Amino acid sequence: MHSRRTVLSAALGTALAVAVPPAAARAATGTTYYVDSSGGNDSADGTSTGTPWRSLARVNQQVFQPGDTVRFLAGRTWTGQFAPKGSGSAGAPVTATSYGTGAKPVIAGANTVPSAVLLENLRHWTLDGLEITNGTGSTTWRVGVEVRAKDVGAVPGITLRNLYVHGIDGVAQVGKGNIGSAGILVDVRGNTVPTYFTGMLIENNEIADTKAYGITTWSTWMQREGWTSLWGELNIPANEYGPFTPSTGLVIRGNHVHDVGSGGINTNQVADTLIEYNTVARATSTTTNVGIWWSGADRTTVQYNEVYGARFGGRGLDCTAFDADASTHDSLVQYNYSHDNGGGFFISVSLGSAPASAVIRYNISQNDGNEIFTFSTNTDGVDIYNNTVYVSSSPSRPLYKIAQVYHNPKNVTFRNNLFVNLANLPYDTAGITYRNNLYRGGPVPPDTAALTGDPKLTAPGTATSRADLTGYRPLTGSAAIDAGLAITGNGGRDILGTALAATVAVGAVQGAPGSYGAPIASTTMGTGQGTVAALVDGSEATSWASPVAVTLPGDITLDLRTVRRVAAVTLATHFGQGQGFTRVDVQTWDGTAWTSRLTDAALTWNSNSSTVERRTLTLPTPVDTSRLRLVVKAANRQWGNIALNELTVT
Repeated sequence: MHSRRTVLSAALGTALAVAVPPAAARAATGTTYYVDSSGGNDSADGTSTGTPWRSLARVNQQVFQPGDTVRFLAGRTWTGQFAPKGSGSAGAPVTATSYGTGAKPVIAGANTVPSAVLLENLRHWTLDGLEITNGTGSTTWRVGVEVRAKDVGAVPGITLRNLYVHGIDGVAQVGKGNIGSAGILVDVRGNTVPTYFTGMLIENNEIADTKAYGITTWSTWMQREGWTSLWGELNIPANEYGPFTPSTGLVIRGNHVHDVGSGGINTNQVADTLIEYNTVARATSTTTNVGIWWSGADRTTVQYNEVYGARFGGRGLDCTAFDADASTHDSLVQYNYSHDNGGGFFISVSLGSAPASAVIRYNISQNDGNEIFTFSTNTDGVDIYNNTVYVSSSPSRPLYKIAQVYHNPKNVTFRNNLFVNLANLPYDTAGITYRNNLYRGGPVPPDTAALTGDPKLTAPGTATSRADLTGYRPLTGSAAIDAGLAITGNGGRDILGTALAATVAVGAVQGAPGSYGAPIASTTMGTGQGTVAALVDGSEATSWASPVAVTLPGDITLDLRTVRRVAAVTLATHFGQGQGFTRVDVQTWDGTAWTSRLTDAALTWNSNSSTVERRTLTLPTPVDTSRLRLVVKAANRQWGNIALNELTVT
């Protein structure tokens, strides 16, 4: 097991008693309350910007109802603990957020309370757009946001978004991580009523400068497979543990966790968890921790994350990007970018007595150190395929092996992986089957169909972010192209979003430039004449036209079938003055959302004849994207419909 633990034992301070005025009249949609730490008055009704409350003590005495909102004035600071009362309901959560302009309002625990924000036994609550700190340089373990439940059954509907959580106190010392201390801590206590969270969303937060964890969850309802208690630093009594009852449907998405002392993102006692599109940087100043790890976890999906900068703590310790830890089953790790982690890319630890079915696919590891893959403590059933591992010939951190075995793994397979092993690292073989991997540099382990040709990658080792992985695309003539084994249920796409063909390449990226085929066009506007496929068929003689009664705005989307660098988009049309687009937005897809690169771009056409005219819209800066969308806001409609002959990107 790993020494990555934390404690929360200090008692909560007693809130200052404040006279509470009669409840405000409540609309069906809830009441909005305002709080101003400088200009407020706790004797006011708090229901307008002109009559705000002043203190956290006053806010904490209010029993909020479904649909209520409490707004803290931007640019203001409150010292102490925000510990509200009252729950929302499905479709009508209680929300704490800001009002006014300026910096996020600050809830500062100032090392006077265990947690700066405490949501205890509350359902359907949202925190949005707050800054939270809890430290003054003390060595006492503290928490930024704590979501706690005890002996209350299912707890649905908690959302934490757009928070900046930082400056969380604890022991700033190597090896002193504590799993009861975190920027965001979700914990379940008790053993009389099985208790668990459902549908929790933690998204788009920044967590930094915490002495222990970034985001972590755990529960005393955790006993199975010989695991009988949690970590010692929690000081939980031995009789406070119950049978495994996981929190379900947790989503941790789009967070930036950096410069924290212990694990970056860590989920324990969970089922059906999704961890995606997060960036975790320098998440282990301790000697034994991991960027993203999970334990007591079933059906965890970890995808589209970037993890880097975990420090090297020594051989036999963690410090990897990812870790499927004790009692985990059916993990899926895909489409992630790991680099410059001192301990390596992935470790599995005691996956439990039941079959684990961990799948590690379509990830890229660049210049990770130590042991790139580590298999420890009864690992059983890990399938590793179509990953690309790049190790420099002059590494900046200690390196030992591509694959390291510690404690009797079973049923570990490596298939269709591409190893660019310029440091000549060896591979352990006990309990591991190698088949159809491509080896460039270094020794070749026993492999039933080893490939040793030149992968001819575009620019390996040069990636700077998860959006910058095209350097791992194999060029024409690469030994990786069309060399992969067919694998059922392979996800259908590579790490760049390219659709997989019937014959796949070895490694995380498919094909050579130009081998993906033409983009695929679609539209929300319907088709009156021609076909939408005509927009990408390479011929300006064919065209698409909308129905006569088309409603604007409408979209045309190009699936580029790979990540491409797009600098401009060109529209070709005839009868432009009669049917041509005149005002459009150009948007690109970043993997999670559309981003407008040009807004209300104007197009002017000179002709209303069969002569094809072209107009090029240049983006402010080139963008790497797998999809492009044209939002048509206005057009010439002489005959009621609108039309386009060809849509190309360059």
